[in-house]
Amino acid sequence: MTSTTSGKEIHDDPDSAAALWFARLQGDDVPPRDRREFERWLQADARNATAWEDLNHTWNDVAVVETDPAFAALRADALGAGDKRPHLDRRALGVAAAGLVVAVGGALLGRRWLGGADPLAPADEPVFTTAVGERSTFRLADNSVVTLSTDSAVRVNHWAKERRLTLLRGQAFFQVAKDPSRPFVVAAGDKRVTAVGTAFDVRMEPGRLSVTLVEGRVRIAADAPANGDGGERRVEMSAGSRFVAADPADWLISSVDTAKESAWLKGRLVFDGEPLSAVVAEMNRFSERKLTLSDPALGATPVSGVFKTGQIDAFVAALKTYGLAEVGRADATRVELVRPRA
Repeated sequence: MTSTTSGKEIHDDPDSAAALWFARLQGDDVPPRDRREFERWLQADARNATAWEDLNHTWNDVAVVETDPAFAALRADALGAGDKRPHLDRRALGVAAAGLVVAVGGALLGRRWLGGADPLAPADEPVFTTAVGERSTFRLADNSVVTLSTDSAVRVNHWAKERRLTLLRGQAFFQVAKDPSRPFVVAAGDKRVTAVGTAFDVRMEPGRLSVTLVEGRVRIAADAPANGDGGERRVEMSAGSRFVAADPADWLISSVDTAKESAWLKGRLVFDGEPLSAVVAEMNRFSERKLTLSDPALGATPVSGVFKTGQIDAFVAALKTYGLAEVGRADATRVELVRPRA
């Protein structure tokens, strides 16, 4: 399994470094230099030794999860990262190792790695998260691939007759390995997206859920409202379409440009005549430095173009070049867009 994380650097502290070392030392063929480096790290600071001892206690306390598919995926990821890259990607391995600790029931890194996750969820159901501006990809034990967009979180549930994940927030793209005997189910709010072998995007926003189907077919289902006649509401999608539900009664499926909608997978956002207000909202999703509009009327300005995620300055420069907006007040956290001077 491969895991890569792009974006902000994850700084090592005793707990996260211990998780990284734990992952690196699980193989049968650990190089002697790695063991020597580990011993130096362990002896360099008493906090390192404490973190290592706590992590091992966590590991030893749980013995039943090693056969869980989610755990197997995390462990394979952590052990395989070094073999698949000439230079070990510490950020990627840190993410995998952190998930490994969660998978075995530890709470050592829970607050750091599982921000926004359900505190009542089983501790051996690992949660992968990204911060604002990050994008992360990981491979599951069945060879399905999940890519998380900015500020997103997905939980890998226990697998039995179905392969189930839960999108907790944000957006994720799923490339599903074919297995007709075990449907692949993504739960998002009160809805369930089911596939056998396909590629689709699920995005959660306040009061809105959207599913974009790139290939294959999926079924979306939700329990009927309590005041209805019971049962389950279902709809099936075909490739090249998008499902949008703004409330329990409002389901809409329409054709969509899947290449445009999935451009974020390559770190790009594509706009074709969208109002500036919508473009600003989308750019803000990927950046901690936020854009604001001084005049609501400015938000109606149509914008077309391809922009890199997180590149606020480049986006603003393009607006200025084409006379769509100017910069008012700006600081390290915000950039105000104002009407261009006549």
